[in-house]
Parts: sequence; C-alpha cells; structure tokens
Amino acid sequence: MSPEEIAAFGIEGQWPVIRRHRIRWSECDQYAHVNNAAYLSYCEDLRVSHWLSLGGRFAVGEAGPVVSRIEARYLKALGFDDEVALTLRPGVLRRTSLTHEYAVWHRGLAFACTTVIVLVRHGSAEKVAIPQAMRVMLLAQGGSEYPG
Repeated sequence: MSPEEIAAFGIEGQWPVIRRHRIRWSECDQYAHVNNAAYLSYCEDLRVSHWLSLGGRFAVGEAGPVVSRIEARYLKALGFDDEVALTLRPGVLRRTSLTHEYAVWHRGLAFACTTVIVLVRHGSAEKVAIPQAMRVMLLAQGGSEYPG
C-alpha cells in the first residue's frame, strides 16, 4: 500500500500485514452497519493468511494457531460499501504462544483487537513451541520476545 493510501485510511504505526476490504452487504445488519461478528471474521482471515505466509499449515499432526483469548474494541461504526484497511502485527512471543494485534481503519482507527494465540498440534491438543524459523520471521515483523 502506498504512503498516500496509508494516510487516506489514517493508518498509524507499523503493520506488516495490510489488506484492503470493501464492506459487503452480508457483513451488515438491517441498518447497513457492520455486524460485530464480521470484525472477528476479518481478524480470522488475516490470522489464517498470516499463518500460511509464515510457512504454517492446517493438517492433522501439524501445529496450528488456536485463539485462547480475544479482546475487541469497537471505536466507530462502519457501513455497507465502505472501503477499509485491515491490519495485523505480531506482538509478544512466548514459548508456545504469541499475541496478535489487529485493526480496521477508515479515516482513522475504527476497530482494534488483541488475541492470544496458542500453537497446538492438531489431533492431539498438545501445545507446541513456536518453530525457530517462524519465530525469526515474527521478530522481523516487529514481534518481541517475552522478557520472562
């Protein structure tokens, strides 16, 4: 995204993952306002594509991201056919978990969300350490190591 587009959306800070999105009617309520659940779907879409970009997979026996906690703040209403920017950045990395920060931008910040993601082996529910190669990529994208 160009610096001019970033400024037009009102995006602040560094976000390694940025995607444009036009609000669809199916994401809105009867008053053409975006349904609260739609925002969480935006986060999920970003999370999945980010995981795949890091070399992650979704298969039995493989480690995958599971949301263990989510905190959302709805700051201003969005509506049908609004063009928005969806952003994601990694936060704090622990041994088997990390945080993600998400935001939706439309002439400034409209929605902010933080999740705690735990890596779990699909099929066994066993917690798995973040692979070193993935950890390096997350740190390069602005993530930080937990100080403990």
